[in-house]
Amino acid sequence: MKTKVLKRIAICLIAFSFVFNLRTVASAAPLNMPDGTIFDPIYYADAYPDLKANFGYNEKDLWAHYDAYGRNEGRACANSTETVGSVKVMKDKTLFDAEFYANAYPDVVAVFGNNETKLYNHYKNYGKKEGRMAFEGQVVNATAPPKTVTGDATYYIKINRKACTVTVYSKDDDGNYTVPYKAMVCSSGNATPIGSFSLGGNARWLAFEQGTVGQYARRITGHIWFHSVMYNKRAEDTLLWGEYNRLGTVCSHGCIRLTAEDAKWIFDNCEVGTIVEIYDDPDNPGPLGKPEAVKIDGNDPRRGWDPTDPNPANPWRTESEEE
Repeated sequence: MKTKVLKRIAICLIAFSFVFNLRTVASAAPLNMPDGTIFDPIYYADAYPDLKANFGYNEKDLWAHYDAYGRNEGRACANSTETVGSVKVMKDKTLFDAEFYANAYPDVVAVFGNNETKLYNHYKNYGKKEGRMAFEGQVVNATAPPKTVTGDATYYIKINRKACTVTVYSKDDDGNYTVPYKAMVCSSGNATPIGSFSLGGNARWLAFEQGTVGQYARRITGHIWFHSVMYNKRAEDTLLWGEYNRLGTVCSHGCIRLTAEDAKWIFDNCEVGTIVEIYDDPDNPGPLGKPEAVKIDGNDPRRGWDPTDPNPANPWRTESEEE
């Protein structure tokens, strides 16, 4: 009799544990998948009994089904009221952070204001195709570039956004941009777009909203430019040397920061219409590798100058020439 009672208690405890675990799992937060989809495996299983019967609450199997079939079948993968941080899941199940989008793309705000719906409609209709990001840290899937590229410009520029390198290609004997010509270390940003763009106009000094300025600027697209590391004012001896020491990391607001020497090279040698391709490959900086920029000691009296600046008054250059 005592044995039967103990067995019943054990069965009840197992059942309680099972139900408790299900409830715990069911309250888990939705997942932010690599392609940017918000996926809630519990919601997906509970919403579709046929899937629950086959996969239970197995996260991996449920995601594999949605990715291969459910998406095309129009199945909902998460409750539209869920959020991940400030990122909202829109009615069509895509992710969007209106605050991030507005801060990253002031050119869009200038036309549409800060209205979330208008900003999202811009992203859906135009921004996504332009390689703009809908939320911070988004991995943007860009169409693979052709294996061979031809054009009228002298050079073709590739920016590896994650490795923070710029590689310039020149033409081979067949007129294709296949010859690695020059590599540069750079700093990109989370708002740097993925895709191919046509190099635009230039500015000897480019002013920023923070009150700082950059040298030798060339427009890539919209408010995204090549330019030097920032200065306090339009004077080559007012470099923000702390920012200079961050070259080679993802730290900009979206522009591509370069040394003064490299920014001037693009400014002088790459004409309007030069194609700039931005992509991600953190494991391979490019065929010429990733150059290193000089680190500036904050106690060095030359700290207000970019060590590469070609200005004859640059103390870094004059002292090295004297040696």
